[in-house]
This record gives sequence, C-alpha cells and structure tokens, in this order.
Amino acid sequence: GFYSAYNNTLLRPAITNAVRKARRLYGDISVIVTGHSMGGAMASFCALDLAISLGSDSVHLMTFGQPRIGNAAFASYFEQYVPSAIRVTHEHDIVPHLPPYFFFLPHLTYHHFPREVWEHDVDGNTTFRVCDGSGEDPDCCRECVCVVPQCLRPSDVHGC
Repeated sequence: GFYSAYNNTLLRPAITNAVRKARRLYGDISVIVTGHSMGGAMASFCALDLAISLGSDSVHLMTFGQPRIGNAAFASYFEQYVPSAIRVTHEHDIVPHLPPYFFFLPHLTYHHFPREVWEHDVDGNTTFRVCDGSGEDPDCCRECVCVVPQCLRPSDVHGC
C-alpha cells in the first residue's frame, strides 16, 4: 500500500521532476528525503527510487516513526541503494512495530532496513542509541512496545 501510494499517484512524477530540475539548475547536488509515520514509509520508497535513478551517493534518507515496508530481502536491497538511511524511533511509538515482526519467520515477515536511532528514557533522561545494522536490533525499539505479545519471544515482553 505504501509503495502504491508513492508510485501510483502524481507524487512520484512531481518529486522526480522537481529533483531533476534542481539538479539542472544547481549541478550534482545531494538530496535529503524525510518523512514521518506513513510519510516515512513513502519517503523510503521515494529515496530508493531517486537513489536508483540518481546514484546512491546523492540520496540520503531520514524518517521518524516509520512502519516496516518490506521483508528481509527488500531491506537488504534497500540498504545497497540507500546506505545513508536513518530511521529515528521513539520508545512509546507503536508505528515502527507495524506490521508486526514475527521472529519465527525472519525471512518472510516484514523487516526494517538499517540504521535505527532509538530515542528512549534512561533514569529520567532522554537518550539516543544508534542500533546495530540489522534493522531489527532486539535491544532497541523492537523491544520497547508490545504490539502482539503472543508473537514475541518471552524475553521481549519484559516491559509489558
């Protein structure tokens, strides 16, 4: 659905035309794509589209509270083309947990692409943690909200 929302509307041609025009006027400039929640999902497809057409060195992505948008194979593919991607997550945001991650089907379930920066509270202080490169670091946002407890390992539900 997120892919269709980006690819099958006027959004895609409007963005790609604007980026081409800006690059004609200003040269080989870098592009930063950003979005929040559903906009983060759509921004991710936009960044991938632009990285394939412009070159991955020119496209950077930063999303906030983005849901999962593909499986593990997609996440790996995405990482190859958009290596400068950062997903910022918050410990009380449920959206990054959707669709649910099923640990017993890691290659078939939805899977985040890497680089997550997790905002959470430690002893009353806001802390930011750069998570591992897996996209599904169990010590980061994946462990902070219980969406579907029966789908998680017992060790994942300690905060519920």
